[in-house]
Amino acid sequence: MLAVLERPSDELYCQPHPELSPLAWHVGHAIQVEHYWLCEQVLGQTADARAHAIYFPEYTTKAARAEQLPALDALRESLHARAGACAAAWHQVPPRHGAISSGYLHAFISQHYAQHLETVAMADHALRIEESKAVRSLSLADAVSHTATQWVGIPDTELRVGALENCCTPAPYDNELGAHMASIPAQRIARSPITNAQWLGFVAAGGYGQSALWTTAGWEWRGRNKVNAPWGWRLEGDDVHVCSAWAGAAQLNAPVVGISKHEADAYACWAGAELPHEHAWMAAQQAGVLADSGQVWEWCGNPLDTWPGFVAFPYTRYTLPWCDGQHWVLKGGSAATRAAIRRPSFRNFYTAGQRHIFAGLRLCLPG
Repeated sequence: MLAVLERPSDELYCQPHPELSPLAWHVGHAIQVEHYWLCEQVLGQTADARAHAIYFPEYTTKAARAEQLPALDALRESLHARAGACAAAWHQVPPRHGAISSGYLHAFISQHYAQHLETVAMADHALRIEESKAVRSLSLADAVSHTATQWVGIPDTELRVGALENCCTPAPYDNELGAHMASIPAQRIARSPITNAQWLGFVAAGGYGQSALWTTAGWEWRGRNKVNAPWGWRLEGDDVHVCSAWAGAAQLNAPVVGISKHEADAYACWAGAELPHEHAWMAAQQAGVLADSGQVWEWCGNPLDTWPGFVAFPYTRYTLPWCDGQHWVLKGGSAATRAAIRRPSFRNFYTAGQRHIFAGLRLCLPG
């Protein structure tokens, strides 16, 4: 994570996207979270109120975070020192402390770093798109119909969900827990995510201009944001210029990326299908019938919620504020997702209009 600080200052301090914080803030935040739990909570060291005010998200908005950061030399010095203090603290903690002996704290911190390293990758991607770098070309002539989708049947089944306490998964987040049986009705699920070639078919068919394909909220979002293609695509006649450094961004058979849930819903409607519930996705994954998962986050058709017996930990704000019916679950992970959080039970979540994330979609059909 500290290697990010070697970037030029204009990259470290700019806000690369309205939904993202400056790169330097993500480095400081990740290190500060480690320091908070390890040094302040476990070892009882004195809290640094100034660092809390800068690096804890509840104290500043994303747009204001750059101006709160120290100057570059002071930033680098302070964060290297804090990272060093954390490294030393791991050797000072009492081995019988519950969070240490169980391995929970180490796993939690590792996962938190993994999440922010993927966010750093999102910020890099946003910077490249803003600069219109890595321009490649697609053509609407290469469009493939949604009928090219290969379907795999899932029978009526009962899936045990949320029973991770005694398994090998390290430190599952609170929203992954709550053992219960989920009823999965018989359905068909796409073997692979929707590809760039298939999405070209949606564009060529005028999918972005057909209000009947969109939810009311999605149509308003599309018009307000003047969206007519995935994030990073620029249309010029029958040519599609892809301003993206994403691997596979201009490969016809690669999963489409840069898709909001609004767009995913519209495509599904156009294809006469829908987005799978996360339980159906998990059942298909468990059955081993999903191909190409883990290349892009896949939008699901259900919002984030809690499961039976939910207990918020290690802090109440990780899950509960987002169980508002406006944050939708994504499954599978992307090419930028680190091993620490690459597991079938992990529940990513974003609002329907966000597409700076590395997200695509997979379809399902009822019955």
